[in-house]
Amino acid sequence: MPSIVFGAVADDDTGATDLAGMLADQGLRIVLVIDLPAEERFAAWTRDCDAVILGVATRAAPPSLAYQRTREAIRLLRGSGPRVIQIKYCSTFDSTAQGNIGPSIDAALDELQESFTVALPALPVNGRTTYMGYHFVHQQLLSDSPMRHHPLTPMSNPNLVAHLQSQTRRKVGLAPDPVVCAGVAALREYLSALRAQGVGIAILDCLSDSDLETLCEATAELPLITGSSAPAMKLPAIWQRNGWWQPAEETTWPRPSPATGRGFLIIAGSCSEATRRQNQWLETQAAKVIQLDGVRLAAGQPAPPEIVATVVEELTAGRSCLVRTASNLEDVERVQCWASEQGCTVTEAGDRIARALAVLARTVFEAQPPQGLIVAGGETSGALCRTLELGALRVGRNIEPGVPLCLSLGRYRLPVVLKSGNFGSPDFYARAQAAMRG
Repeated sequence: MPSIVFGAVADDDTGATDLAGMLADQGLRIVLVIDLPAEERFAAWTRDCDAVILGVATRAAPPSLAYQRTREAIRLLRGSGPRVIQIKYCSTFDSTAQGNIGPSIDAALDELQESFTVALPALPVNGRTTYMGYHFVHQQLLSDSPMRHHPLTPMSNPNLVAHLQSQTRRKVGLAPDPVVCAGVAALREYLSALRAQGVGIAILDCLSDSDLETLCEATAELPLITGSSAPAMKLPAIWQRNGWWQPAEETTWPRPSPATGRGFLIIAGSCSEATRRQNQWLETQAAKVIQLDGVRLAAGQPAPPEIVATVVEELTAGRSCLVRTASNLEDVERVQCWASEQGCTVTEAGDRIARALAVLARTVFEAQPPQGLIVAGGETSGALCRTLELGALRVGRNIEPGVPLCLSLGRYRLPVVLKSGNFGSPDFYARAQAAMRG
């Protein structure tokens, strides 16, 4: 199997496309592989690539499962010989007190037999910064941001050193802002000192694009890094300078299936403020919007046949159709109360909702494949990719930071956009449709 310069394991599919889009913007040829395929299929999908990202859907998984799946993914990636491997998680660091971030990092260090790595969750271009170990979202402490209301992984502790320490058996340290500002040499020396003190994972402060450049220069030689998609903005230039990678003169994309091409289907399972604004914007554009009740979906009641028929009718006519869950704070609380009454966890309820949306999408696809598919929300994206058997995605450049245009390579070949619930401008759906038409 040919060598690649970079491999990553992402804890959800939207995070995987976020990272992939950043790399594609730097000229790398990227394939995102969903789950853990057989080696033969993996080799076929990733032929002639510069980087491979595995989406393993561990964001809301139990810690033991996150550890196991991450370790298996690292094992699969190692056969491609990457110079650098990354454990990718969200720039809001959202996770439970038990995981999944700590167990995933532990799995990678164990499988690679490494004793030290860094954690860079900041993504300044999207307003995520870290100062003295405390994490901010658009200048709000993480615990004061909308992430405190996340239905699956509410973030109430902005101290990332303490939060990560609760998830890992390794010692967690910090490379603070004054050290980062002192430059590359000072930062390398400081990281070496942390390592000598027994630190296994070092959180990196990062406030700006300049900080990001310093951090990437200081850590470029590490075989394992962890964090957001931010390193993908700076590392390719270093790889090229070091002779590890050269941009391809031309990139040829596979073409969508000839049968694909009637209307755009948008599935929004995210409850984030950004996605709510996008849903509201689309409603002002005379697009068909169908709202489903989260409690009914979590209870195993599928979307009524007349709703499926309406979606198919809209797509057949070449129109856009948005299917979304009710997603204001009261709706989220209703689902949480229902879950408590039924004796299931909020994570289980969210998984049921995502799978119900995926089953609806599969029924629609069987009747009328759309011209393009847009999905908002990490868990929803994971469920749809697997239920629709999309297999792998060839990843193109970003439509907006963190949200690239992709082409699926599995059962259906069509343009796909997987959007983190927190990303995108209010009119993002229109931008995505324009990109897919192109």
